[in-house]
Amino acid sequence: DRDESNRQSTILLGFVSICLLSGFAQVLQSSYEVSIERDWIVAMSENDGQLLESNNVLLNQIHLICIICGPSIAVLLHSHSDGWSLVCVSLIKIISLILMNALIKRTYSMIPSLQNENEQQSSTSVDENCLDDNSASSNMNNASSISSTWGCVEDIRVYIFQKELWAGVALAFLYCNVMTFGGLLMAYLNSCGLTWEVIGLCQGASNFAGLLGTCIFALLQRFLNDVRATALCGICWQFMLLSVSMFGVLMKNPWFIIVGVIPSRIGLWIYAIASTQLFQQTVPEKERGKVGGVQTSLNSLFQTIPLILGMIYSDVDDYWKVLVTSYLSNGTAVLMVLFGVYLPCRKSNLSYSTVD
Repeated sequence: DRDESNRQSTILLGFVSICLLSGFAQVLQSSYEVSIERDWIVAMSENDGQLLESNNVLLNQIHLICIICGPSIAVLLHSHSDGWSLVCVSLIKIISLILMNALIKRTYSMIPSLQNENEQQSSTSVDENCLDDNSASSNMNNASSISSTWGCVEDIRVYIFQKELWAGVALAFLYCNVMTFGGLLMAYLNSCGLTWEVIGLCQGASNFAGLLGTCIFALLQRFLNDVRATALCGICWQFMLLSVSMFGVLMKNPWFIIVGVIPSRIGLWIYAIASTQLFQQTVPEKERGKVGGVQTSLNSLFQTIPLILGMIYSDVDDYWKVLVTSYLSNGTAVLMVLFGVYLPCRKSNLSYSTVD
């Protein structure tokens, strides 16, 4: 009995350690993504709008291809490795991390704009440290006000005053969506009679739809030549198809849900790229890290809402309440983009043309 108790304690300790380390790794991964997507890619584009658009599309396409290929490789290893699949996946992960860090270092050394940006920040900090001694007392007097707005409060303040605030808030609302092939929807579809094999195939088709969305984003930009209009088209397309899925939820028809969810991913990725590009084009260089960090935190916050609702409505028969909540969050995001992003810019353009 004592050996069994020690064994259970060791397993529990190992599980808790894995969860904590995975969470810490996710935080580091988020900081890496903020640096690449919000700062590096802008510096690499060198104020070229078309190059920035191409880099955004390419980056998201690589990301989606890895999402598609990763689980397939894991399943293939699991079916042929006779219990060594976890070790093989861990080795692949370690090799990927080493390769990623090597490529990041190589990219930094090859692109002068990234190094120049670092030098500008260093020179700015040196200039601030070389202020006249007469201003030391005033700096000390301002220390209390700086400390009161230190940290996340200051970052939130910077985020709130961004020109494209509503585009970012709308993106966060989309993270509240559970009408995607995650745990809650997959459990609901299985309770409606679909097999896990069919659900897995639909999940793969959903990822391919997202890859198609990155291509359609580039086509829409060539046709519309307006990131805000492209963002509105993407989020309206997603909401329209999720309305079909919502009809399937009310009718308890899993096939209507699938028909709406899979192509809705096209609109989701169109809007995700468009909103990111709007921030890239409007956020000042010194504020990119703060804005990107707050946006990532906001996305994670809204992503936890369906999980909390899933714990409250843990019965599968009550999942429709969670699905309705996510549908309403998507509708709210559409209104934010329409009235907070697209129409204000269009009205300002019309006023400028009237003056001319």
